[in-house]
Amino acid sequence: MKSIFYTLSVIAIGAAGYFGWEAKNNFDQQLGDRNTLIEKNQNLSKDIKQKEKDKEQSTDARDLSLNERAETKAGLEAAVSNEGGLKRTLDDIGTELETVVAEEAQIDKAIDEIKELFPDIELPEVPGKYNEMVDNEKKLVAQVEEAELIKTKLQESIAKNIADSQRIGGKIKEANDRVSGNTFQATVTGVDNDWNFVVIGAGEKSGLTSDSTLLVQRGGRYLGKLSVQKIEANSAIADIVPGSLSVGVVLQRGDQVILEKVRSN
Repeated sequence: MKSIFYTLSVIAIGAAGYFGWEAKNNFDQQLGDRNTLIEKNQNLSKDIKQKEKDKEQSTDARDLSLNERAETKAGLEAAVSNEGGLKRTLDDIGTELETVVAEEAQIDKAIDEIKELFPDIELPEVPGKYNEMVDNEKKLVAQVEEAELIKTKLQESIAKNIADSQRIGGKIKEANDRVSGNTFQATVTGVDNDWNFVVIGAGEKSGLTSDSTLLVQRGGRYLGKLSVQKIEANSAIADIVPGSLSVGVVLQRGDQVILEKVRSN
């Protein structure tokens, strides 16, 4: 009995050891599987992160590619536009070049003409000679303008003198007509040049009145006017009308007087 119990104990211990060893192997296996799973998870996380990084890089690369494409397109369009502008600029330069060549030809021609005009003058001296000629031209123009102004003033003065002469001539003719058509005639018998009056040898009996105006003549030439101030039967006193005497004229005894007759009367 005791041996059976002992055997059962050995078997139990052996079974316990076996199951313990089996449990340990299972635990080790599960631990290994767990570590393997953790490692796989870590690798998977790394792989996911790498994929995400690759995705971001891919997105950045795509965006960069799109930007570069847009920039390349814009650059191409700008290049095409610049090409057109360069072509226009080249055409403009060509036109300007032709203009410059033509101007150079004109300058050469002008230089040749200057040399012909001034064969004894060196080319550097030409500007000074030209300025001198310009100054002389200005002086001549000023002299011509001054002469034209003087001519205009003389013409105006001549026209005024002619008008004055015609006006004076008309007055003289009018006076002569009045003198020639006047039937009254008397003689100056006395003159007072200090007081500007004369004595006339005719009075009321000759037809004079106190409001009579007389014309004075000498040798048929009109001299001036008299205004009767005092009248008697055969004599009268008359004042010399101020401003009526011609320049330099002085009345004297023997001058003839007649009545002034206005044509409208």
